[in-house]
Amino acid sequence: MNKIAQVAFAFGLSVSSIACALAAPTYLACEFAHPSGKPQVFNFALDEDSGKLGVHVPATGSQRSVDGTYTAGKVTANEGAVAWEIDPAALTVIRDKRMVKEKDRGACKAISAGEAGFEQ
Repeated sequence: MNKIAQVAFAFGLSVSSIACALAAPTYLACEFAHPSGKPQVFNFALDEDSGKLGVHVPATGSQRSVDGTYTAGKVTANEGAVAWEIDPAALTVIRDKRMVKEKDRGACKAISAGEAGFEQ
């Protein structure tokens, strides 16, 4: 292989590995204040490539995947009774509890796929 072909091949490999890395879901653990004093925790899997938002509730083990809308700086999802608005850069989430007409804000932190608790 000549030098130009080697450089082109190496460049192609690096671009494809970067594209794969960018395609990986982002995982967040978000906490909401609760009257009991113990925060409510929701883990989210933001998967822009599939257009899905994974929601996992560690306290109950409940998990689901819903359609998400991904725009610049914001991810939104509507589950009917609850709607989510997540800002991954600011690490914040707004939970809109539509049935009771309440909104609250949570603080998030980035976590690994293993910490998120989603079953594969």
